[in-house]
Amino acid sequence: MAGLDEIFKELSASNEGLSNAEATKRQGQYGYNELKAQTEPLWKKIVEPFRSIFVLILLFAATTSFISHAKLDGSIILAIVAINTTIFYTQRRATERVLASLKKHSEQTVQVLRNGQQLTLSSKFLVPGDLIVLTEGIKVPADARLLHEENLYADESALTGESLPIKKSASALTGEKQLYEQVNMLFQGTYVVSGSGRALVVETGLRTEFGKIAQLAVHEEPKSPMQSKIDFIVSRLIKVLAVIAAIVFGLALIRGIDFNNALRFVLAMSVSAVPEDLPIALSIILVLGMRRMAKKNALVRSMKTMEDIGLVTVVAVDKTGTLTKNNLKVVEGWALNPQINLKEAAYKSLGDISTVVEPFDKALHAITHNGTSFSGKLIKNYSFEQSQRVSGALWQEGGGGLLYLKGAPEHILNLCRLSQPDHSLGQSQLSALTTKGYRVIAMARAKTEETLPDLKSLGSLDFEFLGLVAFADELRPESAQAVREAHEAGIGIKMITGDHYETAFHIGSGLGICTHKDQVILGSELPHGEEELVHIIKTKTVFARILPEQKFAILKALKKNEITAMTGDGVNDVPALASADVGIAMGSGNDIAKDSGDILLMDNNFSSIIKAIAEGRAIYDNIRRVLFYLLSTSLGEVLTMVGALLVGLPLPVTAVQILWINLVTDTALVIPLGLEPPEEDHMKRPPRPPKAPILDRVILTRIALVGVVMAVLTLAVFAYLIHNGYSHEYGISVAFMMLVTAQWANAFNARSERLSLAKRLRTPNYKLLVGLGLAVVAQALVMFGPLKEAFNISEVSTSHLLTSIALPVLAVLATVEIHKIYVRLKVEDSY
Repeated sequence: MAGLDEIFKELSASNEGLSNAEATKRQGQYGYNELKAQTEPLWKKIVEPFRSIFVLILLFAATTSFISHAKLDGSIILAIVAINTTIFYTQRRATERVLASLKKHSEQTVQVLRNGQQLTLSSKFLVPGDLIVLTEGIKVPADARLLHEENLYADESALTGESLPIKKSASALTGEKQLYEQVNMLFQGTYVVSGSGRALVVETGLRTEFGKIAQLAVHEEPKSPMQSKIDFIVSRLIKVLAVIAAIVFGLALIRGIDFNNALRFVLAMSVSAVPEDLPIALSIILVLGMRRMAKKNALVRSMKTMEDIGLVTVVAVDKTGTLTKNNLKVVEGWALNPQINLKEAAYKSLGDISTVVEPFDKALHAITHNGTSFSGKLIKNYSFEQSQRVSGALWQEGGGGLLYLKGAPEHILNLCRLSQPDHSLGQSQLSALTTKGYRVIAMARAKTEETLPDLKSLGSLDFEFLGLVAFADELRPESAQAVREAHEAGIGIKMITGDHYETAFHIGSGLGICTHKDQVILGSELPHGEEELVHIIKTKTVFARILPEQKFAILKALKKNEITAMTGDGVNDVPALASADVGIAMGSGNDIAKDSGDILLMDNNFSSIIKAIAEGRAIYDNIRRVLFYLLSTSLGEVLTMVGALLVGLPLPVTAVQILWINLVTDTALVIPLGLEPPEEDHMKRPPRPPKAPILDRVILTRIALVGVVMAVLTLAVFAYLIHNGYSHEYGISVAFMMLVTAQWANAFNARSERLSLAKRLRTPNYKLLVGLGLAVVAQALVMFGPLKEAFNISEVSTSHLLTSIALPVLAVLATVEIHKIYVRLKVEDSY
């Protein structure tokens, strides 16, 4: 493989990076650094809404109508198809815009050298010849040749299938190498899991190795549990309806209705009974929910997550940056020996300041790099070593080397050879600082004649304990209120942190996560057995001094009995984020963590998590409202048709009127119901069981009651009119109006499962009022306007018209109100 000089020459690049003018020129030559997703062919997008069994039934019914010379029926059916198709296309386009917007919000940024200066820019603007800076956790944005590295390991499993991280080297290689052997190369789509370095971009976009083999093919999103439950309901409904349709068709023929009219009527009834608008309404509800959550700084990656977040029973949250502002400041320092210059030790432990990214390091940098200079020459930087819980730098001072460390106080105290009094003094000072709620790190140094490859083995060095540095991280003012809201909603909060025991308790008690120290546990005290851990975590709410593998173990134990959401921002959080029911990645986190999360929290704020859970619950409630409305009104229509045929009455409505009812009510009222404002107590109820059916016994009973009342009342009035000498057309006109107004009233029943109509009306839904207004206008055109003759509407007396409006409205509303009272009394009696 070519050496560095050859690659620089071939790409006309330098160690100073490209000039802006050259980068712009190459942008035009190579295009954007992105993998364009394969899209569905246009013909597939066009025919997609017509693949539904409901639409096929409608088209069959329209064809039958035109063959039978019932042009009006056929025209109305085609109008329904056109309206549903338009809504489908509009919703699909809205979904694509929302997802594109979310993708833009979560676009990767990289550190690049241009004109000798380090800049931050979107990875899409990278071109061959760019110099990029690599840090732990970053997703590699393009194929690049490594120029310099500090203990850099890359996860290439997405490209090569190799499960273990690969140690990378800047050394030149000889001969042709397989992809997995090219240790001096980094490939787009892989991740830096540890270490740091710089690299020269050699290929971008579709010319990268990842671009050659993975054109980001479109994969269908798996169905969520809620969608599966809805599909189960609809499939059952279709089976039942098929039996009913066969019975109705037979009865219609027996009653002397000709074959074509009977077939058209049964098809119209079938379409009216099945909620064909449900998939569209469901998608619109979820997409608009994603958009609302994006405005609240929570970017949801999939519609499935919109349901899952509403199920959460426990949130496991990291403190730093989520409950706090992650704006650490040095507030206090203590040196074991007064002659020790703790500021110098902090300065030298940072090493190369261009690699400063951690909050502790930034806080130290703020007080040490202020124009002050210290003697010595930096030899090597050491990134954070998890096993030792330290980081540092090696300096050349005088005739030898001095290794400066900073890290967890307990580990550094144990590394140093201290006398018992000095060790006790250090522990005492540490306890005093952590009791104040401060986060504390310790400083140490040791003489060394060799340059260690890493910080994994430090036991052979004689470390001198230097002192402690205390930091304060201000709590977010909204965090305590968010914790209270979570507790009111029956959601448990588990704070998992690497902080000292006293610091963790101080923060936890201040936020209301814990009230006494029995609720706090150290990582070293956690049992190793899974069953023991499951038992222990039930009573613990604050976990201090937790290692990444312990965080994953805690999550695994929580999942035994809970639906979990877990926050994370680093490489070490990835297993927990990927395993959680809802992984919540921090916007300030690294790329591998962001890609592992289901939700990206742009403001890192815990209160945004609670808002997301509230949104998820509201969406679930709205879907239940839509199902109740569609199924109860459909049942009322079917029972009316079947009941008339069973008791020997003429058909109370025509096929075209059934289709009109379906068009007026469902199209105008279903989507506004799906956008109903949440009830005041929706975050004061315990989480619903995840395996609970979407429609419980209470709602199913209410659906049956509404359907029966609609049918019985309509048939009773229709029979009264027929038996008192009114024409069949007159009776049909009144029955038609009664079914329509009953469904309008039922939309207001659907607004709340528990609250009375009077209480729920205090929270207006203006979208529903607009939908109702449109439905009323459309119905007026049929009853009194130019569509009157086309629908065979007779002139109805004022008294009968008012009766056809008032009677079903009062009956349907009263039925549900009585049922709500009954349910409330039954619940009270159970306590």
